[in-house]
Amino acid sequence: MTSRRLRAAVIGTGFVGPFHVDAIRRAGYADVVALAGSNSGRTESRAAALGVERATTDVEALLADPQIDVIHVCTPNATHVDLAGRALRAGKHVMVEKPLALTVADARGLEQLAAERGLHGGVAFTYRGYPMVQRAQRLVAGGGLGALRLVHGGYLQDCLANETDFNWRLEAAAGRSRAVADIGSHWFDTAEFISGARISAVCADFATFLGTRVRPAAPGIAFERASGEGVPVAIESEDAAVILIRFADGARGSLIVSQVSPGHKNSLTLELAGSSASMAWAQEDPERLWLGTRDDQRTVVREQGRSEIGVPSLPAGHPEGWAEALRDLVRAFHGAIVAGEPAVDAPYPTLRDGVRAVSLVDAAVESARSGRWVTVAG
Repeated sequence: MTSRRLRAAVIGTGFVGPFHVDAIRRAGYADVVALAGSNSGRTESRAAALGVERATTDVEALLADPQIDVIHVCTPNATHVDLAGRALRAGKHVMVEKPLALTVADARGLEQLAAERGLHGGVAFTYRGYPMVQRAQRLVAGGGLGALRLVHGGYLQDCLANETDFNWRLEAAAGRSRAVADIGSHWFDTAEFISGARISAVCADFATFLGTRVRPAAPGIAFERASGEGVPVAIESEDAAVILIRFADGARGSLIVSQVSPGHKNSLTLELAGSSASMAWAQEDPERLWLGTRDDQRTVVREQGRSEIGVPSLPAGHPEGWAEALRDLVRAFHGAIVAGEPAVDAPYPTLRDGVRAVSLVDAAVESARSGRWVTVAG
């Protein structure tokens, strides 16, 4: 167990980086000592707004700093492996935004590197941090639904619904998949976490509804609308996907993923049906679980004075949302480091979970390409 507070640095100044700064502080185990980015002006501006003393574009110097214990990688997909790998080789624990890597081989390489160095590595599958997701997982594990039969739902957004919507995720360098890798990976992870079941095969149909988009002179960050004139560019990654799912235990499932569904901002929904009961959760109404049997239906809410995951929670009726879920994920990650716990079977989404998600995305991409069922590796 370390006797001092951790010193953390965040790499990435776009949408999610500042939320990691906030989550690190509220998690309680670490101080944010540096913020790094690729644009000096924006990095300095972000650092000043967030009250982070050190702003830098010199990632090499940051990683070489012996006083920094943990690095949070919050950058575009194509940079994750390089930055996380360099951080691990520098002896830093790492928390990486998803997807962990663009290929399964690269993801496994990071997992192996962390194991060899005896370092903690986490992936920001934020939805596991919701109190009611934790409660749903315990209910299923305790047999509350009976034998699992069906798992279905969706993840719908409208952030890329118009041809003038544009950000780095639309560039070819972001990887072979966009919607499934970006948000479908969250659904896959949440579904497997709650159900305790492994997806064994997928049959996917991808669609690119906007084959041409307008790239502005200065592309925005996630969820920002582009403005001004730009250049038309061809888009190859999927706007949406419909995926059939088989689970190893015999259950069946389905998933609809879309970043072009008007009116849906961040609509992750998940329903599980077992032999004795069904259960549903929606991210946009995260304090409630719907439970149904053949004879009864009821809504379960977070209980007054109860902490679902063993950390201080707001009283019932004071909704805990996405930022709190990320905070609690970071709390588990940093807490394990401070306690000197082994990285194996850690109480947070690990690099192994990151490898799993990349394997699921890869299977979906191959299925959409080939038009057939594809077995999920691992």
